[in-house]
Amino acid sequence: MDKSLKYEKLIHQVLKNISNQRTRDIIYLRFGLKDGERKTLEAIGQKYGITRERVRQIEEAAFSDLRKPVLINILKPCFYLIDNFLNKEGRIAKEERLLSSLAKTDSSSPAKGALFLSLTLGESYHRFVESDKFHALWTNSQEALNQADKLIDQLVNKMEKERKPASLNYVLSSFKEYGVDLPKKALSSYLDVTKQIDQNSFGQFGLIKWPEINPRGAKDKAYLILKDQEQPLHFRKVAELINQAGLGSNLAQAQTVHNELIKDDRFVLVGRGTYALREWGYQPGTVKDAIAQVLKENGSLSKDDVLDEVLKTRLVKKNTVLINLQNKKYFVKNIDGQYTLAR
Repeated sequence: MDKSLKYEKLIHQVLKNISNQRTRDIIYLRFGLKDGERKTLEAIGQKYGITRERVRQIEEAAFSDLRKPVLINILKPCFYLIDNFLNKEGRIAKEERLLSSLAKTDSSSPAKGALFLSLTLGESYHRFVESDKFHALWTNSQEALNQADKLIDQLVNKMEKERKPASLNYVLSSFKEYGVDLPKKALSSYLDVTKQIDQNSFGQFGLIKWPEINPRGAKDKAYLILKDQEQPLHFRKVAELINQAGLGSNLAQAQTVHNELIKDDRFVLVGRGTYALREWGYQPGTVKDAIAQVLKENGSLSKDDVLDEVLKTRLVKKNTVLINLQNKKYFVKNIDGQYTLAR
């Protein structure tokens, strides 16, 4: 089968069988068969001075005529390519990706309109409009859609419990835990149609409501960068990495990022202009506060042990820790050379 099939050519051939010029024009407008822009019922009704409902009735009557076996037979090359695509995708596909892949363009085009009309006329294809749960999609199997729905629910529940983004391979292996053995392409298509799960700029999957997946504003973007880098960073470096990752259409400004890091409790200042995530175990406060916390948790410690523990949570020079440790108002060195909190 020729994969460079001209869908418009076949559709034009089919539409020649509509004798009423206005009806034919309405179908052309409704599916963007001339300029790629699909017109609404309202816009078409205004053009012809008729109601939206009347436009819909004309459209439905035209569909009935166009579904005659002799005309449907003309579209069989279209149906072959559509079925071939859907069957490789687990028999379910996000509408925009289906149209873009087969029409070989991401932008609006008459080819996409012709494909949409072919899908509409094909008896085995079913369209599901966009909902809170799914993007607009097409399927040639209700059973496949039911399976996708069930698997996505199970995966969402698992993600809710685990609360951390995962790689594609991990997600695909999770599907197999549920007793489903489908090709990677099919399972990826299931992920593509759901609106509950998405992929971030670093290839990780998670719930769309998570800031690691769908960051909103500089603070969420900074959080995502720190999570990805897994180490404290200077605020200027955070801004630089936000821009490198393409997180948003506007360039992140270092000062804006700094302001958000200061205000948000998820971040802790651990050095001059350098921030870490609180969830890593870092706590706010001065070096003196950090020493006090270490001694409070461990009782007495040697100088080296104090250094080791404090430097886990503060990016400061060793001398800074040692100078603070000499503050006899807060810390006492016993006869064994161990440090404790002053009473």
